[in-house]
Amino acid sequence: MSKRASLSDQRPMGRVENYTNAFLASSGLLLFMSFFVLAAAFGWVVAIAVALVADRAILTVAALKARR
Repeated sequence: MSKRASLSDQRPMGRVENYTNAFLASSGLLLFMSFFVLAAAFGWVVAIAVALVADRAILTVAALKARR
């Protein structure tokens, strides 16, 4: 078993790599993909709801015009 050198005998660390830009780019891409998945998963519900409301509005306007 080898003996480790004490902290005072070890080489100083120095500067580390700056991964800020890589982190921001990766998290931005992950956020974009998350929003895209949410839109794909729940967007069809909104589309069906809008189509239903539009259909009812058109039928109501047609019924009102037919009464005149």
